[in-house]
Amino acid sequence: MSKTMIPHFVILGMMVLLAGCGSGVDRPSTAKAEGTVRFENQPLAGASVSFIPKSGRPASGFTDASGHFVLRTFEAADGAIPGEHTVMISKVAADTKKQGDMYATQKSAIPEKYADLKKSGLNATVNADGENKFDFDLKK
Repeated sequence: MSKTMIPHFVILGMMVLLAGCGSGVDRPSTAKAEGTVRFENQPLAGASVSFIPKSGRPASGFTDASGHFVLRTFEAADGAIPGEHTVMISKVAADTKKQGDMYATQKSAIPEKYADLKKSGLNATVNADGENKFDFDLKK
């Protein structure tokens, strides 16, 4: 094999590998899903929202200044896998970590039960067809 043919085989091999990446053929279908999170009747900004299905890949998103979130499972805003989900919501209090102390304990800005899979008490059913809008009003 000549030296000039080696780069061609490398390029051909890379093309074959890339053709199989990211095709999404094995991905389960998702349904667009969004909603809002409020804490004590106020929008909860900067919170992490996770939808955990009984089986399969979880979906997640973050709330904006108005408490609005959009879920993603595989790519931006693709939603969640249809079915029943346990919902977890967490938010770290802004002033709990000391500057420069990476080992400082961070406190939650909301009751920690909402970030616990077994204690959150939050559930949602994502439908394959139709609107999937979920609103959560968290209490102390």
